[in-house]
Amino acid sequence: MTEPLGGRARIEMPVRWSDVDLFGHVNNAAFLRFLDDARFATFPRMGVDVAGAVTDAVLVVVKHEIDYLAAVPFTSDPVTVEVWVSRIGSSSVDFGYEVVSGSGVPLLLARSRMVQVDRASGRPRAFSEAERADFSAYRDAEPVLRGW
Repeated sequence: MTEPLGGRARIEMPVRWSDVDLFGHVNNAAFLRFLDDARFATFPRMGVDVAGAVTDAVLVVVKHEIDYLAAVPFTSDPVTVEVWVSRIGSSSVDFGYEVVSGSGVPLLLARSRMVQVDRASGRPRAFSEAERADFSAYRDAEPVLRGW
């Protein structure tokens, strides 16, 4: 992972052979793994403590929106995933993503909303000031997705 780029983290992800479907391109579901892996690399304490145990509060995905911009054939070149925080609510947070090819071609633009939930009660839990500070280090504008 690189340092924040204008509020964004930049993560290189390999394209695995298992990411490619029968049509010879990276399957849409594989992109969700790219987004998830980049988000966790940027925010490794999201629901996991320093010893690797699940914490009392965890972030769960409640929504994904994705614009697929170009097909990605199998390649030995990694794709780059930029991830950032576009909104911080009391117990929810929105992430923006941009995935580009090794040659800089935009492949995907997306956003996710996650809610922090108390594991014991299953109810939303407000972010602490420390959690807000972690998210604030990666602030950038909301991604502009195509309308229906």
